[in-house]
Amino acid sequence: MAIQLSRRILGQSKMSRLFITLWVLPTIVDGQPQTQGDIIDSPSPPTTSPVNDIIDTSTPTTSPTVTPSLRPSSLPSSIPTLSQAPSREPTDRPSSSATPSQNPSNVPSMSPTLSFTPSAAPIQYSRPTRVDIRYVPWNELDPETQKIAMNLDYTNTTWNKYGANPIEESSWEDLTTEQTGNASLLGYDMKSWDCWINHYEGYRWIDMGQPFIQVLQWFTSLGWDIQSWTGKKEAPESDFKTWYELTSEERFSAAQLCYFRMTWNEVEVFSNGGFPIM
Repeated sequence: MAIQLSRRILGQSKMSRLFITLWVLPTIVDGQPQTQGDIIDSPSPPTTSPVNDIIDTSTPTTSPTVTPSLRPSSLPSSIPTLSQAPSREPTDRPSSSATPSQNPSNVPSMSPTLSFTPSAAPIQYSRPTRVDIRYVPWNELDPETQKIAMNLDYTNTTWNKYGANPIEESSWEDLTTEQTGNASLLGYDMKSWDCWINHYEGYRWIDMGQPFIQVLQWFTSLGWDIQSWTGKKEAPESDFKTWYELTSEERFSAAQLCYFRMTWNEVEVFSNGGFPIM
């Protein structure tokens, strides 16, 4: 006598359930028929451990494993990986290699390069724009402008005679805050004051070749050096010449220092129809 058992195969749709009919021979136990291996509807429980045990090593292996570790090791490998290909992400610090990269990067570096050597090309000198109010005769200035000029210790005489006011011997940095404020009201800033008023006479010799100044070449062309500038020897011959006694090269250098005929000769200004003449 055979017992017909039906087992439902899970995973099918509700409309199409498949039944498999199994025919097994019964076994009589205690007077009750039993099948060989009970057939139950619930699946068997999963195993508690994987089939292939993965051992977590405490030290890195000499060659890579086929399958990944159960968890990453706490220590890096003893030898870094060497590769000629670039990394995916930029590093936080520059590499120790003295050779530059083959191709320039598309983004700037995290910090600028520091160097104590000058750049290959010097910064080109540019003479600042002249402030024309200084060359208008005193009696033609409006009262407000005259008041500002008096705050800079100008008078009728020192305004009309170039180089007569002692303040013109001071560079912008040597002026007080009140003086720079009044000079700004006349239209001056550091560059225009130091060139058109002071003519860099308030600078040290070693400062004249600094970036964004670059006037040392013009003083050298006029015959100045560190000894004559510091008073250890007599001033150069050009300092005793009038404007038209200067050579063409000397006049060009003087013009780069914001001199022109009247300011070089330090003459008194007279008015001729609103235009200052000597």
